[in-house]
Amino acid sequence: MDILAPNLLILASAGSGKTYRLADRVIGLVAKGIAPEKIVALTFTRKAAGEFTDSVLNKLANAADNKSFATELRMELKLPEADFSDSLEKVVRALPRFTLSTMDGFFAKVVRGFQYELGLTGGKFDLLEGPRAKAAMESILFSVLGETLHDQAGDDFLHAFRRAIIGKEEQGVMRCLSDFIDSWQKRYRSSQHLQWGPDFLPGIKIEDWERQKQGLYEKVFSGLDDIKYTHKSQREALEKFLLEFRDHTISSGSISNSNFWNTLVQTCADNDFPLKLKHHKEFIFGGPAGEALRDMVNLAAGCEMVAALLRTRALHDVIAKYDSCCEKQLRQRGLLGFDDVKVLMGEWAKSEDARLRREAVDFRLDSRYEHWLLDEFQDTSRSEWIGLLPLIDEAATDHGSLFIVGDRKQAIYAWRGGEASLFQEVIDRYGDELKIEKMAESWRSCPEVLELVNQVCGDTTTLREIFGKSADLWEWQKHFSAPKLATPAGRGEARVEVVEGERDARLARLGEILEELGIGKREMTCGVLVRTNDLVVEVADYLRAAGFDVIEEGRRQPSKDSPVGIVLEHLLRWLANPADSYAWEVIEMSPFAQSLRTRFGESWHQIWEGLLDRVSQVGFAGMAEEVVDACWSGWSDFGRRRAGDIIMALAGLDNQGGTTPQRAADWIKRLEVAQSPGIAAVQVMTIHKAKGLGFDVVVIPEVPKVVVPSSQNFDAAEKNGEWITQTPPRWARDLIPEMRQAETEWAMGQQYEAFCMLYVALTRSKRGLYVLLEPPSKTQAAEKTSLSNWLATSICSNGLPGVVAQFGSPDWVEAIAPTIIKKQDLMPAVLPVGVARRSRVSPSGMKQKQDSNISNSATGMVFGSDVHAAFEMVGWIDEVNPILPNNDAGSLVASLVAESKFCLFFQRGGRAVELFREQAIDAALDGEWISGIIDRLHLHRDESGRVTRVEVIDFKTDAVNDICSLSERYSGQMNTYRKVIEKAYPNAKVECILLSTRCREWMVV
Repeated sequence: MDILAPNLLILASAGSGKTYRLADRVIGLVAKGIAPEKIVALTFTRKAAGEFTDSVLNKLANAADNKSFATELRMELKLPEADFSDSLEKVVRALPRFTLSTMDGFFAKVVRGFQYELGLTGGKFDLLEGPRAKAAMESILFSVLGETLHDQAGDDFLHAFRRAIIGKEEQGVMRCLSDFIDSWQKRYRSSQHLQWGPDFLPGIKIEDWERQKQGLYEKVFSGLDDIKYTHKSQREALEKFLLEFRDHTISSGSISNSNFWNTLVQTCADNDFPLKLKHHKEFIFGGPAGEALRDMVNLAAGCEMVAALLRTRALHDVIAKYDSCCEKQLRQRGLLGFDDVKVLMGEWAKSEDARLRREAVDFRLDSRYEHWLLDEFQDTSRSEWIGLLPLIDEAATDHGSLFIVGDRKQAIYAWRGGEASLFQEVIDRYGDELKIEKMAESWRSCPEVLELVNQVCGDTTTLREIFGKSADLWEWQKHFSAPKLATPAGRGEARVEVVEGERDARLARLGEILEELGIGKREMTCGVLVRTNDLVVEVADYLRAAGFDVIEEGRRQPSKDSPVGIVLEHLLRWLANPADSYAWEVIEMSPFAQSLRTRFGESWHQIWEGLLDRVSQVGFAGMAEEVVDACWSGWSDFGRRRAGDIIMALAGLDNQGGTTPQRAADWIKRLEVAQSPGIAAVQVMTIHKAKGLGFDVVVIPEVPKVVVPSSQNFDAAEKNGEWITQTPPRWARDLIPEMRQAETEWAMGQQYEAFCMLYVALTRSKRGLYVLLEPPSKTQAAEKTSLSNWLATSICSNGLPGVVAQFGSPDWVEAIAPTIIKKQDLMPAVLPVGVARRSRVSPSGMKQKQDSNISNSATGMVFGSDVHAAFEMVGWIDEVNPILPNNDAGSLVASLVAESKFCLFFQRGGRAVELFREQAIDAALDGEWISGIIDRLHLHRDESGRVTRVEVIDFKTDAVNDICSLSERYSGQMNTYRKVIEKAYPNAKVECILLSTRCREWMVV
């Protein structure tokens, strides 16, 4: 293989060493004199990007240090004069500018560097991900609903929303809206050019069913006496079915599960007449009554289709409204999610203006990046490919190069946009300029494992018999092990067993296999692969209870899956809102309650003030650590890990500075923790998570028996480049030609992805592969389209319990060395006591103690939070009218900003003033770490752009009679703000202003 061919596509099977080839490509380019900064290598996970970088550096270091290795590498690269020491130095020096990245990371980097050229002019670009993205989504959802409820223009939205949930009225509004956003916004942003809800049934209206069904029913009923029945029960059953059919309501779901209905739909779909019906036996229904029955079925199907089209159009309006709010509240301020970034990078294909803007970006990037390497190409989405295409085209057809590596057989991410069909588009696009190589030699799996893989995945005859035309998409090349694995020392075993009983029986057998192999007692890794995250938890819990050292690979939610996390989240929620009685009751029922009273006092106010005081000094993480410390000794290891997850997350939030209790509570509520496999003896994970990994032993405890695909999951039909719609019920789809075609194409895609899923699972094993099957159901047909049936048929299983296929021998494990546990490994590490380098305080914690003239209550604190939230929505009122919440706080703020005495704080008036709301500040001041939030900050600039004056405005809702008492109480806080700002802008005049909402006055402090 010429790894340095200018344009090269490698179709690399599982375990064939694609990372090795990627590293060779980069090393070869650098050795030929290409500057590392001109190379871009993109993959899909940070882990894969890190492994790729390590591979390049390690290989170069070995070549620079080992002459024989360097000689071999020169031969592989066909570069006899390559100087790997020089190449290593170039790569190390260029690392900060060397683009070895994820696809998402690269797009974000481009947008960050060229946001104005790409049309993003509303603010400095910031990437929204994780908890911040979820919080932004919830906030916008609430604002959409809030706007709608008090705005007359919202009637259109409500009508659209009601139409969009026809048949789903029992679900809550927020749940419905949230489900729509999750399912459809990404599709909306990439499919705005499509017709949503095409009108391909123009002659039918949804109300036609109610108007016409009675007349059709009577025509059908009048002909029942003319039917030649073949069984005595047919007449009575047919009458019962017709009554049920007549009473059907559009969008209410299925009509009947009777044989009448199934055969009726089939004969109508086949356009046969007279109708062939069946109940016990087949009989014929023709004549005018039969015609009326067929018309009745087709009318019902048409009205169901029209209802789906109407829902789709309404759904478009709902998503468009939400997306408009995203545009106004996020994107115009430069806040984008990963999907937004991809859409922005692909805008060039939608309009001439966007194309010209993109050309300005590409012109500068073309000179920076000339050589492109794309990893895991089968996972690339169309939006990602369109975003890269102008740069790829330039490199592939002019002065650079293109290297693509991937495997169609591992395309298991179609659900998130991956399109394996892009391989063919690339081949067609670049034609003879693109060299294609295949890699079927495995450097991961031993011959015994590959014998099972070849027998199952290479059995295209069985695949075609079971799955039909979908099998034509499956391209197979026989796999074989690399020579070093096909030796006695590298042998292993592959085994398939049928286990009788329910899932518990297979879990028990799983435990027995792990025990037989000596997992945990021998030096080998073990992966247990399942289909869903729920199964990950179930299997891991079972094995942990059986005494195995287990960790789940996946994402867990510490605030929801343990009592410790639940209480800590409610503690933060109560700190944010002391009037939240539910949160307080949760705390009361926990072991924390007594320790908090012992420490701070009996009243809730003492505890609340005491905890906030600790937050101001040690941060949220320090406060939480102090709270859990009193109960730590009595907790399980699981509870301690969960507390540790939350404390670490809070520490990261503290480091961002200026965190509020509400933000901390929301952060922890949405927290998801990735659990690394670590050094655990057994790693339980989904097949998706296992992609790219390899284990000495792999056990697949369950191969699904369910039919692929499940028609109930077909909720969106598309015709490429033309239209998109929600789908009617299955029976109606069978009668609508457009739906039948769309579902056929969707089903083929679903089945192909299932093939890939089984292939990925079987090819993770290096030496031991163990698959557990259920016995076939007594009613199971041989052609049933399930992965279990494919595997069982390919290995000629008779379905009887026991071993049904075996390659190799189980004694291979005897050559694996036992695990040696060193005595020092059993001793826990002892860390010295931490020494604080500086104390941490909040300016708000420097206020004077509350006096008797200032009242305090939980309700008042909540109102104060609402007022601050309302003020945060006020920008420059002479430029944009603020959209304030429809509550008392919103009304108060609206009246205040309208008063002449306050206008100067909320109007720009053509001045060069930069506005910051809820601005977080952090500073080292007089040996202390100051951390806080300024309500409103104005930076006044002169003609040269230099900051000459700063206004620090703080809103106070305290129940005071005169503003002077307020000034006395908060003078410490305001002086601290002054010192911090003076440190940031030493040449500017700083004014600190208190605005009292109670006194409706302001004063400079």
